[in-house]
Amino acid sequence: MRLRLAALAFLLPWALAQSLLVPPEAPVGQPLTLEGRDLPEGRFPLEVEGPQGTKAQEVAVQGGSFRLTLTPEAPGEYRVRLVLPSGALEGRFLAQGQPTPTLTEEGLRLPWGLLALPKGPWLGPLVQGERVYLAQGLLVLEASLKEPGVRYHYAPAKVVALRPGPEALLEGERVLPIPFPPLPFEGSEEDLKALAPLLQALMPPKPWPYFAYWALDPENLGPEDLEAYRQDLLARGHRPELPYAFPPVLAMAEAARRLEGKEPETARLLTDTLLRTSPLFPGSLAFFQERAEALEAQGLPAQALRLRVALETLKAWSPPNLEGLSLALAVLAVAYLALLLYLVLFYLPPQLRDLRNLGGFLGGFFRHPLLRLRHLSLAYASFGERLLALLLLLALGAATLLHGLDQQARKALFAPPLDRGSLRTQAALDWLRSLPPTPETQALLGYALLPEAPQEAKGLLEGSGLPFALALTGEEKALAEAYRKAPLEGPLRTALGLGTDPWGAREAGPSARTLYLALLRLGWGQFWEDPWRTFLALPLPLPERARPWAFLGYFALLFYHLLAFLLPRRKGTVPPTYALLVRLFVPGSLGFAAGLGVLLLFLAAWGLVRLGQGEGPGLLLAAYALHLLGLALSLRRP
Repeated sequence: MRLRLAALAFLLPWALAQSLLVPPEAPVGQPLTLEGRDLPEGRFPLEVEGPQGTKAQEVAVQGGSFRLTLTPEAPGEYRVRLVLPSGALEGRFLAQGQPTPTLTEEGLRLPWGLLALPKGPWLGPLVQGERVYLAQGLLVLEASLKEPGVRYHYAPAKVVALRPGPEALLEGERVLPIPFPPLPFEGSEEDLKALAPLLQALMPPKPWPYFAYWALDPENLGPEDLEAYRQDLLARGHRPELPYAFPPVLAMAEAARRLEGKEPETARLLTDTLLRTSPLFPGSLAFFQERAEALEAQGLPAQALRLRVALETLKAWSPPNLEGLSLALAVLAVAYLALLLYLVLFYLPPQLRDLRNLGGFLGGFFRHPLLRLRHLSLAYASFGERLLALLLLLALGAATLLHGLDQQARKALFAPPLDRGSLRTQAALDWLRSLPPTPETQALLGYALLPEAPQEAKGLLEGSGLPFALALTGEEKALAEAYRKAPLEGPLRTALGLGTDPWGAREAGPSARTLYLALLRLGWGQFWEDPWRTFLALPLPLPERARPWAFLGYFALLFYHLLAFLLPRRKGTVPPTYALLVRLFVPGSLGFAAGLGVLLLFLAAWGLVRLGQGEGPGLLLAAYALHLLGLALSLRRP
């Protein structure tokens, strides 16, 4: 008994010193710290009893103390009980719930007051700790529950939902964290129109992302706005070498034209911004040429010279100029039809004589079809005439296909997803992944993947011999080879320390011409895989209903010309008067075999096309004059 009393007397002061420190109050959702002092060493059970039930866990006491962090999840009273050998220690605290932010017609009601908001389809509020989030269109607002103040976040596409994290679900089922990473804009023009009243009502502090400036009238943008626009646009992966056809860019060009007379300085700033950020928009070459002439008229020859020098680089970045292809196509068509008509009419008399016993020109196909095939019009033509007709038909087909593929590629350059001046948008990346794996498309995909997947990108780039792909591999030999292939490219010269171009230092990348050639090759490959569908989809100057017949008719004519080479030449005489009459109306018909007649035929076809375009009959008359001169000289020969 005395021993027990002695032990109790020894332990009592120590037990009385043991303590469990619990704060009296804590906000819901915020961590609080429990602390034990002067405790025995070991592991002891700890129970937390609250509105949602009791949770048990163990705490490890080291050096006579422990610290434990708890986060109350619901408002109410909590009891904490620590079980020790000497008895239990208890503490209590009250978890107080924060006032729930409420969205009203006036704005967002927060614990510190009212955050005034313009009316509209706001998403939220989403509460994350001490922060609350709202979203409308491209704009996300972040406010504090404790003190006044708002942060503004600009989404690269329309926000359709807010999620814990915080995260934003964008159009296209893309999820991004808040704050948003600096990505290229992938929204629509309607999204920008919806953003404009929000910017006017809330007046967020500048600088803004580049696409936020598109919501404003370009005539009202000052030098600071344009500089912030330029820096942010280039920082988000846009390149001056790539095409840009988004309407706000075109609006800036139109504003520069309108302001040329009344505010030339603003027009100059807009022109300079377009040149430094997005110089390859539709009609940009003509625009910068006009602006250079305007600067010269204003007495600014140095600035005009800068634009003219930049224009030479822009032409190298742009697709090759094939404006004359439509004219060449029309000339080939007229020349081929004229030659074919000439051959049919010229050899018609002997053909009709031979077909008299077979049922006539048309009846022979029904009475003696096989024999009739031996009396085709080209069977009476010479080998040179047959070859010339076949070559013209092949040239006509090649020109038609090239014209269609060219127009298709140019149209794709300035259409989504290639119209945003970047290949690193999600839409462009998805499009590149969907393309057939050619060296060009793999190199473009490697460039697009470089920021987020450098290892995969390097493997794709190494399989291509394009200059930008060689430079991006980072190898010494590859960089030297890239420079030999494209010695005037600014990024390559910068990498070698040889200077730069007007757009400054930047990584190597594809240009609009690179994209155009890749699209052209893709179209060519698709034509060989499925000629019928590819031809019908080409933007040709033919009615849609006529395209199937044109396709079938071309190959029928091609078969006809090839068959003519298998037929022996039919003998027959053409009446001299009839021959002279036919030759009189077809320029060059006297010398098709010599080559001079072909030139006259093309000259006459060109003149006829120009006459149809309302440009006068000069070339056509010249062709006939030379033809009649040659005809007169031939008649004087014995």
